[in-house]
Amino acid sequence: MSTAAKRIAISLGVGERDALQQLAHEAGEPIATTAGRLVRAALVDHGARLDSPPARRAGPPRARGAKRSAPAAGALTGSLDALRARYPRELRHLPADVDGDTYLAEQTAAFIEWRARLDAAGTDADPREVLAFGYELDSFATRLQDRARRSR
Repeated sequence: MSTAAKRIAISLGVGERDALQQLAHEAGEPIATTAGRLVRAALVDHGARLDSPPARRAGPPRARGAKRSAPAAGALTGSLDALRARYPRELRHLPADVDGDTYLAEQTAAFIEWRARLDAAGTDADPREVLAFGYELDSFATRLQDRARRSR
């Protein structure tokens, strides 16, 4: 049996494809890489013993040069506490040390800033923006919950 990686094709519904594309975008990696990681995680969850994953490719050229930088830790602490107090259910799986993970730090900083802008607008806030914030926060909460479940 050959040990070389082989490609397979899978069919996804529109919503599934969009969700996969969003995850890949957030991870800054090609869709196929994200799909492979998800399949491997599911196989391991079901007891499969896997070989090591294929070597990660560099991804699209423009993503290679982009460096992620985490927001300053001190700037977020007070606002993060306020956000946690306001949305305890949604952020219950957010780790105490958000700065230890660049992705979580960036996402959390974005939610803090977004909420601050909505609060500053007060009654003039666009209701669609308020709904979008709630939707995205619920989506983030689901990703946090999945992440917490995988790390058990």
